[in-house]
Amino acid sequence: MKNLKTAFVYFMALTFLGMTVLSSCKKKDDDDNDPDTTKKYALVIENGAQTINPEQTITYSAKLVDVNGNVTTPSGVTWTTSSTEVCTISGAGVVGVVASGTVTITASVSVDGVTYTASVPLGIMMPSVFAVAPSAIIYEVGGSIQLETVYFSPTATVPSCTFTSSNTAVATVSSGGLVTFTGVGSCGITVTATNLDGSPSVIVPVLVVGVPEITLPIVRIEVDPPSKDLFKNETQTLTATAYNGEDAVVSTTFTWKSLDPNIATVNASGLVTPLKTGKTYIQAFSDGIIGQAEIIVNPDTLVVVDPIYFSIPQGGTKQFTATAYHITRTTCTPMTGITFDWMIPTYGISVFDIATVNATGLVTLKTDAMPGMTTFVMAYDHNNMYVGAAAIIMVGIASDCDCGAGNAAVSSIVISNSDPLNISLMSGVPTQLNATAYNSTGGVVSAPALAYCSDNETVATVNESGEIMAVGMGTATITVCSGTYASETITVNVNL
Repeated sequence: MKNLKTAFVYFMALTFLGMTVLSSCKKKDDDDNDPDTTKKYALVIENGAQTINPEQTITYSAKLVDVNGNVTTPSGVTWTTSSTEVCTISGAGVVGVVASGTVTITASVSVDGVTYTASVPLGIMMPSVFAVAPSAIIYEVGGSIQLETVYFSPTATVPSCTFTSSNTAVATVSSGGLVTFTGVGSCGITVTATNLDGSPSVIVPVLVVGVPEITLPIVRIEVDPPSKDLFKNETQTLTATAYNGEDAVVSTTFTWKSLDPNIATVNASGLVTPLKTGKTYIQAFSDGIIGQAEIIVNPDTLVVVDPIYFSIPQGGTKQFTATAYHITRTTCTPMTGITFDWMIPTYGISVFDIATVNATGLVTLKTDAMPGMTTFVMAYDHNNMYVGAAAIIMVGIASDCDCGAGNAAVSSIVISNSDPLNISLMSGVPTQLNATAYNSTGGVVSAPALAYCSDNETVATVNESGEIMAVGMGTATITVCSGTYASETITVNVNL
């Protein structure tokens, strides 16, 4: 079953995009006459607020808008980043990614002795198992935006999220994800999915701006819906509304543009057609002002590798399976007829190359694999390598199996539990191993001096009384022994 916890977010896309106009310094000429330093323009960064992954780049551009809504391209724009530890930006506005994080990109240009600046937030984030929309925000003081999550799963899991702001003087966020903009500045909203494996988190960069310092015919454009997720067989018509400085609606004609037409296109009427899985921004232009909507194109095929995590002892094996699901707005149907290719990444360094996988998904760990090391096993559609999924493999950590002095009367050990023994990780209670020692004539040995050990303590541990505790998903072999006189083993499978 598919969970599509998808929200269509109020992302008022800007608007004048950080149109803050700085004051300029006056200088006197020889005749002590002041030049005209009246502000005549607003500087607009065309790209708006965005989030990209570290493998992407972005080229920024800026325009000047005058009081009549006329647009010109300025020369000599200077670009800066608030943190060169996160990214660099060239004189041409090209971003070079250095690390994950959030920054503010600022453009500055001087015209007739007046300096104009504009800023936008940029997030550089590794892909997460869930998404937050909008993924980046620029807004005026006093407004609010509801954050929502987008998550795909063949199960009914719904992310349970917590929300925190890095600077409540700039923006606060409620327990339900409502962001309120309280003051000019920048901050980050951290969204953590507490009920997903590993509690993954996403940071939404926020920039709060003041009102423009000159009167423009249009000061902001709102696109409705401001965020939308689409499947490839769906379309969405966006509408745009322009407002002046008095918050009155302005009648105007809009020009539509997709920032990545490979992901989705938009026609002159605002009709969005998705083409490829990914994210893009659809922008509406008028009189130099931009409004935008964030468009997420959903995958129509979801692949799940089972189990998604498994701990395997040295030299052990595990059979993995892959299932593809066809996703629509309301269904998640298993697909047949797909041939999966399997692979485990290799690094050319023996300590990291810890396992192999065959054509059917059977993973074999090397006998000398370092305990605690991890790797990935991946399955992907033979005809489309971009449709696939991965699972995590860990090398099990064995206990020191000391069988002790034992009891010479012990000739054999019998374990009455079913083999393999299946235990739920979620049970939280130990499982008693029932082992009996016999002498050579079949009689029960009353004091057999039994010892217990596990070859994979990342999956299951066992104490001196034979109580097994599930620790993680995977397979472990429990050994019961009495010195060198007798021993027996049982396989323990730990599942959710």
